[in-house]
Amino acid sequence: MTGRLTRERLLDALEAQAGLVRFALTDDATDLAAPVTECSGWDARDLVVHLGTANWRGGANVRAADPGSRARGMREVMESAPPATEGAAALADWYAGKAGEMLATFAAANPAAPAWTFSGPGEAAYWLRRQLHETAVHRWDLEEALGGDAATTPLPEDVAVDTIDEFCGALRPLMAMAKGAPPVTLRLRAVLHAPEGLSTGAEPVGSADPGAGGDLEWTIPGEDGAPEVEVAGPPETLALLLWGRVRADAPDLEVSGDRQALDAALEAGLAV
Repeated sequence: MTGRLTRERLLDALEAQAGLVRFALTDDATDLAAPVTECSGWDARDLVVHLGTANWRGGANVRAADPGSRARGMREVMESAPPATEGAAALADWYAGKAGEMLATFAAANPAAPAWTFSGPGEAAYWLRRQLHETAVHRWDLEEALGGDAATTPLPEDVAVDTIDEFCGALRPLMAMAKGAPPVTLRLRAVLHAPEGLSTGAEPVGSADPGAGGDLEWTIPGEDGAPEVEVAGPPETLALLLWGRVRADAPDLEVSGDRQALDAALEAGLAV
């Protein structure tokens, strides 16, 4: 499943998100020991090393063109990152190298080329989408760790919509296999600023075309007999909620239904 953002839009958005990661590290006084709130035990350096390695892995799986086996070498990539004592600029350069290699691979690849994916044999297009959302969420983590919520860069609406769509349609079914269904059936309704506000090359995705002024909806099925709850709000906030970066009491979310069951599901985590 590759969503409905065009390949060109995915590439542009991924380049922008990777650029923001590097920009956050341009000041060599950046505190690489700053804790990352939503990634327990990680500091800013740990986060960047993880993201650079993840970006490398996405490109490596495309370059390998082996749908039956994942690319190897992640440990070596992680160990190649400069120590914190070399400063943020060195880490920024290391990350830029990994991200640049990934972007060049995706730009040159046939989207339909065979590749291993988390779901098994698939296509290269899978990794472009997966790395966009991996990078977007961890870019938010890095900015939040270094400057707080006010320092985070808003995620473009079309990208945020696709973040939700990837989570619900491509990732959550795999997560359910690992940890089971949540104790609530979660209905998500993304309230778009305006359909015409979506970037050029993007199309709305979800369970239905929203039409003029409409919304987009997704459902994460709960366990048998689970109560239902609906959460409505801007696409970025919903995406961050799914990935455990904000709580249901975020000021721009509206919750209806069994709030206690929702809180239990979020506390347990919807993502693995």
